[in-house]
Amino acid sequence: MPDKNNIAKLRKDNKDLLKKNSALLRLVSAQEDGLSFYKSINKFASCTAKNDKLLDSLMKFIIASLKVEAGSLLLLNSYTGLLEFKVAKGSKSEAVKKYKFALGEGIAGYVAQTGQALLVANASKNRIFKRSASKDIKYPVRNVLCVPLKINRKVIGVIELLNKMHKKKFTKEDLELLKSIAVQVCLLVHNSRLVEESERKIKEHSNLTAVSAMLNSTLDLDDLLNKIIRAAAKLLCAETSVVVLPDREKQDFYFKSTKAKSNKNITNTLKNKASEIIADRVLRNGQSLLVSDFSSDLRFKSGAKEIINFQIKSVIAAPLRVKNKIIGVVEVINKSKGKTFLPYELELLEALAEQSAVAIDNAFVHKEFQEFFLNTITALARAIESKSAATGTHIDRIDNYSMAIAEELSLNAEEKKRIRWAALFHDIGKIGIKESILQKPGKLTNVEYEEIKKHPQLGADIMKPIKQFKHVIPGILHHQERWDGKGYPSGLKNTKISIDGRVIGVADTFDAMTSDRAYQKGLPKDVALEEIKKCSGTQFDPKVVAALIAACAKGKIRLEKEDKTMLDKNNYNRSALRKSNFRLNKKSRK
Repeated sequence: MPDKNNIAKLRKDNKDLLKKNSALLRLVSAQEDGLSFYKSINKFASCTAKNDKLLDSLMKFIIASLKVEAGSLLLLNSYTGLLEFKVAKGSKSEAVKKYKFALGEGIAGYVAQTGQALLVANASKNRIFKRSASKDIKYPVRNVLCVPLKINRKVIGVIELLNKMHKKKFTKEDLELLKSIAVQVCLLVHNSRLVEESERKIKEHSNLTAVSAMLNSTLDLDDLLNKIIRAAAKLLCAETSVVVLPDREKQDFYFKSTKAKSNKNITNTLKNKASEIIADRVLRNGQSLLVSDFSSDLRFKSGAKEIINFQIKSVIAAPLRVKNKIIGVVEVINKSKGKTFLPYELELLEALAEQSAVAIDNAFVHKEFQEFFLNTITALARAIESKSAATGTHIDRIDNYSMAIAEELSLNAEEKKRIRWAALFHDIGKIGIKESILQKPGKLTNVEYEEIKKHPQLGADIMKPIKQFKHVIPGILHHQERWDGKGYPSGLKNTKISIDGRVIGVADTFDAMTSDRAYQKGLPKDVALEEIKKCSGTQFDPKVVAALIAACAKGKIRLEKEDKTMLDKNNYNRSALRKSNFRLNKKSRK
């Protein structure tokens, strides 16, 4: 019969065996849970969801699996060096997202700086714990588990878990499990970043290709600059953008800008401080510039106070460089949604600036060629004008009158430009008319009149071989047509006559009626307008006549003799004033 000592020993051995069995069961259960957990993690790894949704789902899974109240995934911003919340889960998730932590700041910052995982059993007694954030969002933190996210031994962020549920404490097993999870999360983040970076570069390349095609679609400088500033603002999601071109002759700057979202035009605001702000610095140094906080940047302190009313926050600027010569600067101002510009966005602006500079240079060359060509043709037009009975600067007056009428008709810039050129060349066909007819002081014979009637067609034939002036031919050909169809050379009627011809026809007639000729005195403006008004609907388009009358009423059209009378009157008034002052001074001396 066993003695008491043997019984006690058996009981002790049995108890130890039960403990070992229980530990083995827990280990097996933990391993099964771990396998299940890693299978779930692997599912996330093979998931095709977008990065944000994927990480959000993953954090939900981690919080549920480790049974914690709240958790966050923070990633290190490589540009700012700050830890920013990518995902936050828990009752105060929205409130906590506003915080950013520097390396070494708080538990998350400490783990990111050291690269070492941290288990904090009692947060209130831990010197690293940042109490102010917890107090600010009114969320008491008891314990914390935080592990680094590393790729190639470089920390890219952290996972932080707060408050084990049921007031329990984190264990070493929890820490090891979270470390294992972090490895998988790193792979997910890294792969997702590679995909996002590839997608971003593909999108940028596509956008730049589209912008390049758009910039090459025009040689008009103003149109081109408008396209550049709109493209820059859109491409970089900014509030506004500016192109600055130095004017060497005036020792000044030419500014072209978009309107800001606040509907303020900042051109004049910037121009007043051009020598002290970004454009001037980029022009002088030839280097691109990124200003994250304009108001606090010491380099622009003197200019910041002047233009802070526009609330300039962040700016990126790049030089417009052609053949190692800087011809201007393109600036993009205020990233949308209060964000700041990042270095890769400056690179994107530099790529746009490179394309824009070439396009601007081409536009300048084209403009110079156009001016040279226009000056040559203008000289020819003036030579032709000198052959006719028209007095003085007939083509200049037709140009002014036509532009005033076009403005009243609200024609667009392209239409105005076309009419201006057609007005300049409208009588070029007279080069083929005998000088004796053009200079004849008296009434023309029927034969002579038929000869004069040929000049619109002759002018059109002269311009036809010149490809660049194909668009001005209708104005030259139609300026002697009539609204009622009784004009020449083709007897066109109503709107079959080009708007160019209708406008120039009224301007030409008004000038003929009001100008002094060798054989007649010009009519007063009011009399001429009445005569033209009588012909509205027969000889002239009623809308064009109304535009002429409106332009005269607004003072947009003035006759040379009116200006001379006004000048004589002003000279008389100044002379009378001097005499009056002399008499007053003479009296005062007495």
